[in-house]
Amino acid sequence: MVNILSKFQTMPYTHRLATPEDAKAIAPLMSAFAEERESADPSMILKPKYDFEQYVAYQLTKPLSFCWVLEHSNKTIVGFFFTYTYDEKPPATLPEELRQHQERENPFHPRRVGSVLGLYVQPEHRHPEAIKQLIEAGIQKAESLKVTDIDVLISAEQTGIQSLLERLGFQKAAVQYTRHYDIPKDAELPSLHPPHPELPEVTPPAPSAIPLRDPHTNELVRKPNGKPIFLIPLQDEKGQLILTSENLPIYPTPLRDPKENNWVFDVSGELVVCPVLRDENNQIMEHQGIVQFHPPAYELVQGGLRLKRDGQGNYAFCEVEREKDGKIVRSPDGMVVFKQPLLV
Repeated sequence: MVNILSKFQTMPYTHRLATPEDAKAIAPLMSAFAEERESADPSMILKPKYDFEQYVAYQLTKPLSFCWVLEHSNKTIVGFFFTYTYDEKPPATLPEELRQHQERENPFHPRRVGSVLGLYVQPEHRHPEAIKQLIEAGIQKAESLKVTDIDVLISAEQTGIQSLLERLGFQKAAVQYTRHYDIPKDAELPSLHPPHPELPEVTPPAPSAIPLRDPHTNELVRKPNGKPIFLIPLQDEKGQLILTSENLPIYPTPLRDPKENNWVFDVSGELVVCPVLRDENNQIMEHQGIVQFHPPAYELVQGGLRLKRDGQGNYAFCEVEREKDGKIVRSPDGMVVFKQPLLV
């Protein structure tokens, strides 16, 4: 026992809230998590060649979704804990007819729920205390959002996690069974999609503009003045769309607050977006077909991450490392190397 404790103490683990820049490191862990999920449940079948990096990056942009990463002493990400929260009570803006429909469909009082999208730690790092700190971080966040319940779905064979959750005050609420059916690909399938209300019409400022919507409610995200927000693809000085190497438009990446995961607005009430990265020839840079943007700069304030601002109050973004001849420095796998400001 002494040797085990000594080994754990020499390999400390820390956790922090993930940022969009962590998507590449989290992706293989999410893939391994999905493979374990598939092996435990015959009804869950993975799509071939699924893009987990894109999936993780999308999850990290969702409001009210949070991900904590577990880091080994060498700053390598060895685990993650993805959570999301939602309110079963319909939003106040829901039309009265739909509100009545929701009341008829739900016999139970609505809950404010904290739920788990996924928890995974590499097998060689599955120390109880390391896993516990991830779970406790998620619990603390859920409690700060004033949830009434936390729901966790655990596989039957994960007895260790079940015991840990019981020690943390969770109670076993249900046992889930599943039965899988193989349906022929050419079978005629009856629709299982219920009708849904039409989305409100909005007039985009440009044909290629897309409205920004809340992924949980599908409602339009609005500026502080109440006007809907549209993401407009990048254009050149002549007003022509700037396209990627695959002839796709380039939409800016909105900035999110690392603490509350909310959209960020500047002093004039406009949505703040990450600036696109250009090379020494002023060409937009890509990596494996994905356009690169300057990531936000952070600072450490009272033990928590906060978006950094310059002297004029503008949000700051990381610059790139450059060679003496001005060329941008890349890692061995082709990733752009950004200057990381010191966290103080």
